[in-house]
Amino acid sequence: MKRLFFIFLLAFISFSLVACADNIGKDAPEISAKSWINGNGLKLADNKDKIVVVEFWATWCPPCRASIPHLKKMNAEFKDKNVVFVSLTNEDENTVTKFNKTMGMDWLVGTGSNTANEYGVRGIPHAFIIQNGKIVWEDHPMNGLDKKLAELTK
Repeated sequence: MKRLFFIFLLAFISFSLVACADNIGKDAPEISAKSWINGNGLKLADNKDKIVVVEFWATWCPPCRASIPHLKKMNAEFKDKNVVFVSLTNEDENTVTKFNKTMGMDWLVGTGSNTANEYGVRGIPHAFIIQNGKIVWEDHPMNGLDKKLAELTK
């Protein structure tokens, strides 16, 4: 039984790594949301001169909740370096607004979004770095996002 579990785990990790690598270098799909918190929305097409971090998450997701302080720190560190953070969820505005009052996400948050489907997101939290309209990095937001942003903003 243990052997079967480890084979499954190895296959899952291999699949995840391949799936992540498939999007690097591709055009980033435009993002959208039904409503926006902390701003009036964002179009990638209007921000090709910036590095845009698009993160997919949900209020009910424990790993998403755990990554919020990390994202908050990165937003503070990189906001003056031409980096814009956007978090998207398919949840409704009321749920996210209540949640945000306790969590203090101080960057742009889109609610009622189905954009994750266009990015092929299979699990959350999942972040993408978009530069010049192309996906240049993707993974869990606590798995190297800060290092990649530091590299891109040198």
